[in-house]
Amino acid sequence: MKKSVYALMVMMALNIGFAFAGTPESHQPKAVQLLTSQIYELLSENVIPNEIRGSKAEVRVAVDEGNYLKILSIETDNEALRTYLKGAIDYEKLSKGTFQKGIVYRIPIEVAKR
Repeated sequence: MKKSVYALMVMMALNIGFAFAGTPESHQPKAVQLLTSQIYELLSENVIPNEIRGSKAEVRVAVDEGNYLKILSIETDNEALRTYLKGAIDYEKLSKGTFQKGIVYRIPIEVAKR
């Protein structure tokens, strides 16, 4: 019985460690807000086509050396939105902030219907 309780405690400790491994800093939410605002600024510089109005997407991005934005994946049902996002923000240079390399940021995007 003692062995099973001990094994259960070790497994719980490992699970807690894995849960916190995804957020290495307490500044993570602030970095996501800064990144999101810059992505929305980049998107607002382009003309928004009518065929993507009302569409939603979840974009996974990373920031590489030199603060360049790299799209890792786009989850959406609208192929026109996928193409628009790739053309508008992939490999664009971010203007402000220092972002950790190797962190994947999930950014939800919804295009207004107008």
